[in-house]
Amino acid sequence: MIYLILFLNIFLFYLYTLFPTVAAYRDSGEFATVGYLLGVAHPPGYPLYTIALYLLARLIPLGNFAYRANILSAIFSSFTALVLFNLFRKIQKKNVAHNKFLNLVSYLVVLCFSFGYLQWYLSLVSEMYTLNTFFASLVLLITFLYFREDKRYIYLLFFIFALGITNRLDLIFFFPCLILALIDYIKNEKSYRIKNIYLLSFLFLLGISCYLYLPIRSNSQPYIDWNNPQYLDRFWASLTRKTHGSTLDLISSQYKPFENFEDGLEFYFSRLLRNLGYIGIVFVILGIRFNSYYGVSLFLSWFLSAIYFIYKANMPPNPHALAILEAHFLLPNIIVWIWFFLGILYIYKKFNNFLAYLIFFLTFILCFNFIDNYKRLNKRNNFYAYDYTTNVLRSLPPKSLLIVKEDVQLFSLWYRNFVENKRKDINIIASGLSGSSWYQEMYKLYLKENNKEDFFIGPLITYENWKEFIDNNLNKEYKIFLTYDVDIPKAKDFVFKPHGLLMQILSQQQKERLLPTIDFFYKDIYILRNRYVYDINYDFFCSDLIEDYSKSLFSFAHWLTKNNLSNENIEYYYKFSMTMNPVYPYSYFELGYNYYLRNLLDKSLLWYKISVDKFETYLKLAKKYKALDETLNEIKINTANSYLHLGVVLEKNNEIDKAIESYNKALEYNPYSSDTYYNLAVAYWRKKDWGKVKFYLQKTLILNPYHKDARFYLSILSQQN
Repeated sequence: MIYLILFLNIFLFYLYTLFPTVAAYRDSGEFATVGYLLGVAHPPGYPLYTIALYLLARLIPLGNFAYRANILSAIFSSFTALVLFNLFRKIQKKNVAHNKFLNLVSYLVVLCFSFGYLQWYLSLVSEMYTLNTFFASLVLLITFLYFREDKRYIYLLFFIFALGITNRLDLIFFFPCLILALIDYIKNEKSYRIKNIYLLSFLFLLGISCYLYLPIRSNSQPYIDWNNPQYLDRFWASLTRKTHGSTLDLISSQYKPFENFEDGLEFYFSRLLRNLGYIGIVFVILGIRFNSYYGVSLFLSWFLSAIYFIYKANMPPNPHALAILEAHFLLPNIIVWIWFFLGILYIYKKFNNFLAYLIFFLTFILCFNFIDNYKRLNKRNNFYAYDYTTNVLRSLPPKSLLIVKEDVQLFSLWYRNFVENKRKDINIIASGLSGSSWYQEMYKLYLKENNKEDFFIGPLITYENWKEFIDNNLNKEYKIFLTYDVDIPKAKDFVFKPHGLLMQILSQQQKERLLPTIDFFYKDIYILRNRYVYDINYDFFCSDLIEDYSKSLFSFAHWLTKNNLSNENIEYYYKFSMTMNPVYPYSYFELGYNYYLRNLLDKSLLWYKISVDKFETYLKLAKKYKALDETLNEIKINTANSYLHLGVVLEKNNEIDKAIESYNKALEYNPYSSDTYYNLAVAYWRKKDWGKVKFYLQKTLILNPYHKDARFYLSILSQQN
């Protein structure tokens, strides 16, 4: 009965806070799609989760498919709690004399674990993480039962461990449990025979054989058939994540080994501290044991899944990378909570009269974390991904090609297109996959089976790639759109015009084609539920979608300014963009520039001053996040440009000294700007400081020998001397 009560205590709260449809989280849209179609997910394929989702989600009698997939995550997480509760009771029984209040302690510790931020969050989305925690907790329970109760549990341990690996490969970090159990078994079991090794090997192979789903299902050519693993080389490439750089994410490949290790450790331990507090960390330390095979296996598994994993992941400390890294802390967190429980038992054995204080402390942690996390994790009204896809699909005319890059945007659109059959008349192209032969084969098969018109598809990396793609498809009268996350080389051959949440690509011959104004999208057809302010949702992926809205408003206003098109709402678009993403500095700069063009110098001065502050903050964040040198240099150049424009307005207001100060600040960020040196020469000309005028004109010509004005005024200055 107590197990049922515990399950309902946890599951009902998860159920209440679930995402109501496809979640704005990493690969949720992909897994909902793959689970529905019984396809093949991205490497290493996650066959067990895919099969479970396909079979079990259909047994849930309510809600859309993505919501049912979210429910499954909540169920798996609730079962994880039951396994941990059973483990705690077994540990308690073996370590201390019976005390009925210790059952309450076990109950409270499990609730603290279940309502910790990360465990709760990943119980709300259609991802494989909570099925992984279920198998991980099972492995730890069975390992304990093997060492403390019955050696025959080793057979179950080998099978469950292997089966769990077919859900997520990182369960392999718990292999010390397997190895130490095997060593103990060979060393101490009197009835040990060599045939037992064959049996253990058979059970392991039986469990891991679930991976055969990948080539078998791939051979049936489902619509989502990532890497087409029906062939041996591709099957192996999927298992080793070759397409992902054989690491956590391709982001890390741009950094040296160990470069981000310290940042990853700091992030991991800060998350532990947030959930446990300093006193909780003390309990964890007191609970670490090395006096048994089980204790050693726990420590080694934690070290591999936490410390070693953070080193191998090598993720930089930016919000996107940390959001990816954080999800992988679930495995070591299970062991941390076991140590936490062992630490409480240690205190109880040392000080019997402390039990009431321990219960009070656990209740405090539970209440504090629950209240804090509920505010962050109540996703029952979170429709960001669903509404984003609705708005994007509403933006597209018939016979459109839509190019998308980032995971949440792409996979959420997959879900709406493949599962809910929305806008089957358009084609969604993944820019990062379009050059892969398996992706091209998969898409051509999809077009053929659905009697859809063919289009040209190929890699989208270089200018030549893009030109070939655009030319071929415009000739077939396709309309080509892309989301704002797509990287595309600048080209004179084509025109890019804002189109609501999208950008349309037109040929030079089509550039005069009129498009609906952004008012049409935002006032007439777009759905904007919830609050659209960057960072207000406490998670990166919702903020990332909000940033797309902000960029669409900014891009439309910038396009009007660039093309000298008057619009009475242009200031509103810039400010709306700022409201959605106050961190983005370009909106402030562009609004200042717009006022400058209209000779509204006071307003221009105000927004330029704000823009330089925003750019400096942006640069500090980029350095903190260890942005690549290319990105840092781009921000520095734009910061310098902002100071340059601020100096121009100050100079027009006859504030020459302040203008000079602003120009010098621009040179701190970009010492290679010939325009800045020229403007300094002009400013000192007005101050009649001819020596500095000559110096800065000469610097201008060194950087830009073709600067006509600098050469002209330098010749005048030479004649005067």
